[in-house]
Amino acid sequence: MATELPALDQPLSEGGIRTVNFFNGRLLTGSDMGREQAARREADARIGLAIGDGVAAGLAVAYAGKIAPNNRPAVKITAGVAVNREGRTLRLPQDVTIEVSRQAASGPEAVPCLFEDCVDQSPGAYVAGQGLYLLTIAPAFVSEGRAQTNGFDDKAVRCNTDATVEAVQFRTIEINPQKLGGASFAAADFRNRIAYRAFGEGVTRPWAADLIGSEPRGDDLLESLGTLLRSDEVPLALLAFTGSFNHLFTDNWSVRRPVCLRDADDVLANLADLRRPAVGRAMFRQFQDHVATLATANPDRKLPSITARSHFPSLPPAGILQWLTDQEVLAFFSGMKVRGPLHIDAASVEPLIRESFVMPAIEAASEEAVWFYRIAQNRMSAPAPAPVAIFASGHLPYRGDARFDLNYWNFANYALIP
Repeated sequence: MATELPALDQPLSEGGIRTVNFFNGRLLTGSDMGREQAARREADARIGLAIGDGVAAGLAVAYAGKIAPNNRPAVKITAGVAVNREGRTLRLPQDVTIEVSRQAASGPEAVPCLFEDCVDQSPGAYVAGQGLYLLTIAPAFVSEGRAQTNGFDDKAVRCNTDATVEAVQFRTIEINPQKLGGASFAAADFRNRIAYRAFGEGVTRPWAADLIGSEPRGDDLLESLGTLLRSDEVPLALLAFTGSFNHLFTDNWSVRRPVCLRDADDVLANLADLRRPAVGRAMFRQFQDHVATLATANPDRKLPSITARSHFPSLPPAGILQWLTDQEVLAFFSGMKVRGPLHIDAASVEPLIRESFVMPAIEAASEEAVWFYRIAQNRMSAPAPAPVAIFASGHLPYRGDARFDLNYWNFANYALIP
């Protein structure tokens, strides 16, 4: 017997949103109103599913120091909006500073505990006083007030809550050291290696060498957490500590992603999906935050004894270095093949950066060439603004050729190819 197939114009109600049909004379119950609220939430969630998950705005995380009780660390989180994988919108309406502690148990008997006092939530060895933690935001519901009732004793009615507040909460997930790909907390390049472990193999050049045999792109570090990272949570930052709450770094962009649909589970489709440029943007922002942290530690904003090969085994396809002279930029890329300094017109800077978002990362240990540009208009200004150097993967098109009626010839370069 042939299977009956739905016909054109035939409504398919399975999985549809069911709302309460109101009419005069209907007996309404609390259950009916609850169904109506659930239908509204489901409709809102479908909008979220259509645009994808990630951070829409704000929710930047910064370490605030050991300002919580008992000398515990705290972080400041700015107001913002995110969408989780279930399509739920999460909004933090104002900046908040929270204590960074984990809960040993849930419920009213929950007791806050320090990192080194908690039982590891993932299998494997746990190193006391040292750890890498993922900070997430998730939905929460809080009961508020008491409603008046008709015909019941208010004190005896347990369900007479006046309102349910749709709120947010934060939690940390400890990342098992076995998931760090051999990266050492003591190494100068630890933060960079962890970031590119999070960006995944899909941002490296070898990924495209075998398009049939490669795995689809993914956020490898986050995906390795499995069910520890719930579908209702949105990653915000990585927090690294050594010793007894000695803060090592807070890294937002290694795990933070703009709101975007997830890539298809297909290698070839990954070449055209929207999430890859979003990851490329995160790579650019992560490098800028990391290098700014290193420079801020020095009063002259320089990078003494810091090279790409010592601190950045992986670099974004394009990036910006501020305050450095030509000699200091070349010292940063010591041991690498660098062509420059060359001049680039200011109008070409943004297109270069945006194009880099879909290029593979630069491997500092490789023999790949790197372009080193100075912005022509920056050097022509009097007085000259703070020096800015732009580096770009040699796989990106060369942007230094002079063009008639567009560039000043004495701040341009001869064409590399006649």
